[in-house]
Parts: sequence; C-alpha cells; structure tokens
Amino acid sequence: MTLVWLLVALAAVPVLVVPLTHVVGRRAGWAVAPAYTVIAALMIPTAATVLDGGEVTARYSWVPSLDVDFALRLDGLSLVFLAIVLVVGIVVMAYSAAYLPQGRNLGFYLWMTTFALGMAGLVLADDLVLLFLCWEITSLASFLLIANAGQGGEAGAQRTLLMTFIGGLALLVAVVIIIVTTGTTSLSEALGSDVWSDHGLLTSSVAVLVAVAGFTKAAQFPFHPWLPDAMAAATPVSAYLHAAAVVKAGIFLMLRFSEAFHAVPAWNVLLTVVGLFTAAMGGLFALTQTDLKKLMAYSTVSQLGYITAAIGIGTEKALTAALIHTVAHALFKSGLFMMVGVIDHEAGTRDIRRLPALRKAMPVSFWTVVVGTAAMAGVPPFLGFVSKEMLLGSMLTATGPAWAGPLAFVGLAIGAVLTFAYSAKIVFGAFIDGERDTEGIHEAPAPLLVPAMFPIWLGLPLGLAPFLLQLPLDRAVEAMVHHEAYELALWHGITPELVTTVLVIVAGALIVSRRTRLRPRVERQLLPWSGAGAIDGFARLSWRAGSLMTRLVAADQPARHVLMPVTVLTLLMGLGSLGVLTLTDVPATVPDLFEPLDALVALLVLLAVIGVCRADSRVTAAVYLGGVGIAVTVQLFALGAPDVGLTQLMVEVLTVIVIMLVLRSLPVRFAHRAHARKRLPLVLGLLAGAAAGLGTWVLTGRREIAETGQYFLDEGYEVTGAHNLVNVILVEFRALDTLGELTVLGMAGVAIIAVLATVPEHTLRRSAPHRGLRPLDSDRDQRAAAALEDAQANLRPLQLLLRVLLPVLLALSAVIFWRGHNAPGGGFIAALVGAASLTLVYLARPTDRAVGTRRLHLGLVGGGVSVAILTGLLGYLSQEHSSFLAPLYTYVGSQHLSSAMIFDAGVYAAVLGLVLIALDLLGTEPVTPAFTPGPRPQPRTPRTGGLREREQVGDWTELPEDEKPAAEDAGSPESTESTESKEQHA
Repeated sequence: MTLVWLLVALAAVPVLVVPLTHVVGRRAGWAVAPAYTVIAALMIPTAATVLDGGEVTARYSWVPSLDVDFALRLDGLSLVFLAIVLVVGIVVMAYSAAYLPQGRNLGFYLWMTTFALGMAGLVLADDLVLLFLCWEITSLASFLLIANAGQGGEAGAQRTLLMTFIGGLALLVAVVIIIVTTGTTSLSEALGSDVWSDHGLLTSSVAVLVAVAGFTKAAQFPFHPWLPDAMAAATPVSAYLHAAAVVKAGIFLMLRFSEAFHAVPAWNVLLTVVGLFTAAMGGLFALTQTDLKKLMAYSTVSQLGYITAAIGIGTEKALTAALIHTVAHALFKSGLFMMVGVIDHEAGTRDIRRLPALRKAMPVSFWTVVVGTAAMAGVPPFLGFVSKEMLLGSMLTATGPAWAGPLAFVGLAIGAVLTFAYSAKIVFGAFIDGERDTEGIHEAPAPLLVPAMFPIWLGLPLGLAPFLLQLPLDRAVEAMVHHEAYELALWHGITPELVTTVLVIVAGALIVSRRTRLRPRVERQLLPWSGAGAIDGFARLSWRAGSLMTRLVAADQPARHVLMPVTVLTLLMGLGSLGVLTLTDVPATVPDLFEPLDALVALLVLLAVIGVCRADSRVTAAVYLGGVGIAVTVQLFALGAPDVGLTQLMVEVLTVIVIMLVLRSLPVRFAHRAHARKRLPLVLGLLAGAAAGLGTWVLTGRREIAETGQYFLDEGYEVTGAHNLVNVILVEFRALDTLGELTVLGMAGVAIIAVLATVPEHTLRRSAPHRGLRPLDSDRDQRAAAALEDAQANLRPLQLLLRVLLPVLLALSAVIFWRGHNAPGGGFIAALVGAASLTLVYLARPTDRAVGTRRLHLGLVGGGVSVAILTGLLGYLSQEHSSFLAPLYTYVGSQHLSSAMIFDAGVYAAVLGLVLIALDLLGTEPVTPAFTPGPRPQPRTPRTGGLREREQVGDWTELPEDEKPAAEDAGSPESTESTESKEQHA
C-alpha cells in the first residue's frame, strides 16, 4: 500500500464510522479494529522496503505559489511510530466495543479515528506545513475526546487545549523561522541544512521552540498538568491518546528534530534537565494518588520524562534507549490503562481506599497487572527492563562536563526507585491490601479482558528476545544520526546499570514493606496548589487584565469606543510619516499632482464635515454624512476609477438608507452637551485628519507606482486574459483575501440576525422627538400632518416610477456582473445595484413589510460563501497552477469565460443577502422568534404625559393613546405634589 492510499484508507474510517455507529452503537469498535488490522497488513510490503534500508516517499504539488507540497516519507523513525498507532489502535478499538456503555457513542469513534488519521499524517509528513497541520489535528481531536466525557471533562478539556495551543504557537514560530532560514518547506531538506551547524543564536532559538512544542504534548514540566486533567475522558481514550499516541506526538517531534539539534548545547541541557526533573516529580506525585487512573497519569508523566532526558543526551545509545522505551511504554501503559478500566468495570471504583483485595476474585487480571507493573518498574525479563537498563547506561554518555553523566545517572536512578514504588502501589492497592468483601465481583469477560492483556503480555517475549526489534530500531536511529542503533540484549554482563537496577529493586522493596506507615504521610497534597489550580489562576489573572483593558471602551458612548483606535492611528500615522520625511528622500514635486476639481471637492467635503459636526438633528447629520460620501465619489470618478467610484456611490446610498432605518428607533435630536466636551473630539478629529493627510502625501501621493502595481498593469491581461484590472485583482490575484472578507461579511449578517431577531418589540418602537416640538395649532398644520401620515398616497409616484425603474436596475445589475471581467463592474458592484433596486421596493411599500424571509437571507449569505469556497476547490483542476482559488479559463466562441465569474456569483449572493437582512430587521417590526432565550423584559412604568423613559438619558418614546395612564394613577412625584398643593389651597 502506498503512503497516499494509507492516508486515504485511514480517512475513510471516520467517514464510515458515523453511519456504522448509528446502526450498531458501541460495537462499531469491532469493525474499526479489523479495518486497522487490514490496513496494517497491507503496509507490510512497504515496511519491508524501509527495513531493507530504503525510504518510501510521495510528493504532490499542494500550494505551488508557496512551494508547499503534500509530501510524505516513511523512514525507520516514522515506521516505529506508525506501528504504535496502528497496533495499539487495534486493541483499544476492540476493547472499546466491550467497555463503552450502551449507546451510539458517535463522538467517541469519530474523534478517535480522526485522531489516528492525524497522528499517521504527523509521523509521515515530510513538509513543515503539513507537519504543523497534522499536529493541530491531534490537538483538536484530543480536546474533543476529553470534552466528550461530559460536564466533568469540560475544565480538563479547556486546560488541555490551552497547553497544546501554547505548543502549537511555539511550533508555528519554529516552522516559519525554519522555512525562511532554509528556503524550503521540505522537512528532510530543512533538517539536513548546513545552517544548524554553527550552533549560534538562531539554531538555539529554533531548538528551544521545538522543545517547548514537544514538552506541551509530552506533558513535561511545566506543561504537565493537562495530562492528569485528561483522565476525565473515557479509559480507552487514556489508553490510546495518553499512553501511546498524543503524548508520543511530542516524543516523535523531539526525535525527528534530533537530526538537526542532537549536538546543540541548548537542546541537550534543556531536554535532559527538564526530563529528569519531570521524571522525579511525576513519580513523587504518582505516589500521592489514590485514584488508579490519576496514578497512571502521573506515572505517564514520569516515564515520558525518562524518554525526554534520553533524547536530550542525543548520543547513539541514548536515542536507541529513547526509542526502545517508547515502544515498551506504549505496550505496558496502554494495557495498564485498560486494566484500570477492567477493575473499575468489575469493582465499581478506581479508588484504592475503597477497593477490596481482588487477587482471588480476578486472578487473570491480577497477574496481568503484575506483569505490566513489573515491566514499568524495569524488572527482568520484560521489555521494560531492557529499555530501563539502556536509559541508565545512556545517561553516562552525556556530553559536557565530566560530572554531567554521573549526575544524570543518579537522577534517573532516583526516578527509578519512585517508579518501582508506585508500580508496587498499583498491585498492592488494587489486589492485596483491600479490606472490603469481594462478593459479587468476578473476572471480566473475555471481550473486555483479552484486548487489555495483549499489549502487556507482548512485552514478555520481546524482553526475552529484544533482537526482534533490532532492525527497526537500527533504521530509526539511522534516520536521526545516520548510525545504527545500540545493540539490544537482555544481558550485557555485570554493568553499573545492572547493579543500579538491583539497588533500585531493593530500595523499592523497602518502601513497599513500610507502605502502611508511609501511606498517611504520602497520600496528601504535597504543595499548597496544584497544576490545574495554577492554570486556573493564570486564566483568572488574564481575565482581570483583559477586564482592565476593556474598561477603556466598555461604555455605550461611541466616543469611548472611537477614542483609543483613533488616537493610536493618529500617532502611528503622524510619527511614521515624519520618520519617512526625516530618514528618506521624498520627492519634492510630482507632475500633475493637483487638479482644479480637487479644490472644489475638498471644499464640499470640508463644508459637509462641518455640517456633520454642528448638526443638532440626527437626520441632518446623516444627510451631511451622505454628502461627504457623494463628494468622494465625484473625486474617484474624476481620478478615472469608475469601478471604485461606482462602488463608493452604491455603498453610500445603501449606508444612508440603513442609517435612516436605525434613526427611526432613536430620538430626532442629539442630547445636549456642554461646549467643553466638544473640544476633545474636535481636536482629535483635526489631528487625525492632519495625520491621515500627511501620511497619504508622504507614503502614497508622492511616489511612483509600486512594483506590485506595475506588475499588475504589465502582466494582468497576459496572465488572466481580462482587461478590468480592478476586478481581476479582487477575484484572481487576491481572491483569498476577498474570500476572507466575504466570510466576515456573511458572519456580520448572521450576527445581525442573532442580535436583532430577539430584541423585544417595545425597544424598537419609533421614537418621537422629545424636545423642540411645536404644537399643531393651526388647521393648516393639522392638514399637513394628516397628509404626511397618508403613506399610500405619498408613495404612489414612487410605485409608478418603480414599474419602469425596477426592470432597468435589475438588467443593469446583470450587465454590470457579466462585463465585470473586462469592463468596469463585477459581482460586488452588481450586487449593490441589485440591492439598491430591492431597497426601492422596500421604500415603495406603505407598510413595514419584509422584503424576504429569514430562510432566504441565510440561504443567500451561506450559499454565496459556499459557492466561493467550492469555486476555490475547482482551482485544483488547473493543469498549470493546481492550487486553491486558481481560476480556470475557457472560450465560448469569442467570449472569454473564467471560473472567477462563479466566485463573483458567490460574492453577489452574499452581499445581496446581507442588505436584505439589514432591510428586514431594521426596517420592519420585529418578529417574535420561534425560540426566545428567556422572558421578554417588561416595559418600564409609564410616566404622566404618556412618555416612557428609556435606558439612555433623555431618550423618550411616544406611547399609544390607549396606553397613557391617568394622571391620578401615575404615582409620580409630580402628581403627588400636585395633590398635596390642592389640599393645602382647599
């Protein structure tokens, strides 16, 4: 089986497991396990090629513009980890079919198989971008599996995501630096580059970043707290992800980058020190646990510390020890996790303090756990003994000062004593020391017990004949340091490692013999805080810091929101422009920079801006604001930019209409403000305008066209076959940017629906002016008011005009869309024209009736974004540029057609949907939603005179006549005072 077909097969499993789980529930595991078995069997010929000393590669162009390939490589190192993923995956899936509760368990199997796909992609990736993407897939799958445990797993899942997110950021920075430094995204080429040989600051920095990324997944200090938190997940998740897969992703990353960093001092010291400290810390914390699963979690942290330290040593023997212990740990720890699930399943608890002595009731489980813990403690003749011996010996090969090796040896020996002690605690706590009655407890059924036994007992023959693993380990070590692995053997003679192992067993036996006395002292919290508490404290601190920042703008006044960004923009633009003027040679003059029309437009804009600032009425301010936009539109047309000018015109028209719809729910006039409060906005506005003008003059107005712009002018037609350069840039050269903006546009529409569709009706009533009203005294005034209220008569001319104008506008919209690739126009402008025609339809209606339905709105927005994304996928069909959003061209007669027109159609639909959302939610009475999150707020108590106070000061709404209370019932202070006065006069 080729590598591509391997990933295709692994990707097919999550797709097929969804309907399968719906049909057979938890028994889907009995189908997934054989599927993984078949995949593993089909990979045997490919694996044989690697074992013979070759490499199996596959490379396909993915993002040619960035030189990113979908590159896969199967060498000795990736073969070892791929075998772990598949073999442990087989037994865990079979175990899950018997362990999980009855039900569909859709999330469990979906994310478990997705994780297996991501892990396989990670170990096979030979491209840095693909490596990072697969790394993040494993993080997300791990998060979802922990969160799938229900409410008890939410906190742990969030902390896990936070820790792995930190590692993802570190890896992303490292990947970017590597690509920029080496000039390639190929992982094998980057690791083999000569740039790492100088061991300078660059090499050390990248090594530290990769180490931090590995620490987060391998649960090394200080990122270890997420692993005990993850025990909220189901036991099969712990057996697969947290014993054999997710944590091994961090180990794999460090081993893979050992090719470049195994001799870098910063790498050696950091990994060795952190690994040994984590091993001892994890062992000590494991002894304090009474929950078997938490104990296993801390023991995993400890064991991964051993492997990390060996990777840090970086010698041939150390890397061999890291690999062999990775294999041994995957076997005994996955089996032990599953055995903890067996114990919990049969005894009903995992707490050592509540467990009875299960040795006689569950003899097979007892001996299986004894074998597994003996392998973990490094007792001969198991594979764990072989790996522990080699780990001890590798510490003595440490480079650096003469005392470094012996010190590392002693540190690992101390950790080994703790390992023996917590391994014994599992056996004695679960099977020997319990005092409860075992009545009703029996051995687990075979479907549950056999998968858990398999990886544990597999360690015995591999320990007796470790040479069976010699060849794959040789190829794995060759992939890292280009030397064969250290010789594996059960017996190496009388060595310091063997003597230390005997001393470790003796010291561990002494601790076990005194376990009754030591247990009360040990089984307590050693520190006043826990890792989870530290993470939560950091989160609370971050929340407080964020709250302090949000207080700067946490108000309903727009000025508070605008003040900070406008101030920062003014400083950046002003200081940046002054810096350019000071440090660079800016041309003094540019020919034809000024035209007489510019002065007229500038005067009109200035007058309109002054009008906006001095307007006391909101409607007047909106009219002046529209005047600013129209003047800018004239300037754009004068500069010869019809595309941008037409867009500006239509946006301005629709914006003013939307503003007017919003103003229906606001007071007619602005609230009074003291003159002093207007000085700061005035000064800030003048400074912002001056800074923007200076920046435009310095950075844009006085320089020649940029190199990129000149390229578009010279090569735009040759590359695209289209004459309208503006549209070509939007839908071809910068189509990904346009797609991002389109997605934001769609989300804005969804946000408008989410916010306004549930607003209570009384908060959207039309507001009457609360001051400056003149009573309608004369008969003429009353007739005028009545005429204004006759909407049907007033709108009749517009309705008659619309019969002719609407078809013209719709036809114009279609023409603008069709010609956009070769003449001024395009999907966005066409959509604005179409939206303007629908706006006229809305304005011509005498009642506040919706233009469309909610389903139509979301269908247009979602359909438009979907069409744009699917059009991007068509780019992979291009023979010349096979990439996302690469346009396809064809000719129908003499007409040049491009897939970019389909992309433009998506833009058209999304923009049209957004405008319809604004019209229907801002311009009509709110419709009660099918589901309301909570009870509607009750209106405030009305005051005398029929005015209801709103939350904003000075904002009042006219009540219908039938809702106006009688003065004597209002209960206001004014009415009470009036009554008392009358009584006094009487």
